[in-house]
Amino acid sequence: MSDKKDFVESVRQKLEDWDYQRDRLAARIEDLSQEWREEAQEKLADFKEQRKDLEAKLEVLESRSEDAWQDIKDGIELAWDGLKTGLLAARSEFEDKDK
Repeated sequence: MSDKKDFVESVRQKLEDWDYQRDRLAARIEDLSQEWREEAQEKLADFKEQRKDLEAKLEVLESRSEDAWQDIKDGIELAWDGLKTGLLAARSEFEDKDK
């Protein structure tokens, strides 16, 4: 298996896990006050957009030749880090407000 294929599979698995975590957070925000719920829903909408952007980058990566894929790998890793950090921060923020 190529490095490119391994990388793509790894990112797809991370996205699957991220979707699960996002869905769990979405279910938990229903218990928040109206004010916090609206803020959380806005953040979730932002995360969905970021995820779409990451998915688009992943599709570009898959279409690249084996030699050229390294060019956008770093961009995908940065996008993933931003997505993951944002979700963790939001989950932490809204879990604190839930108490």
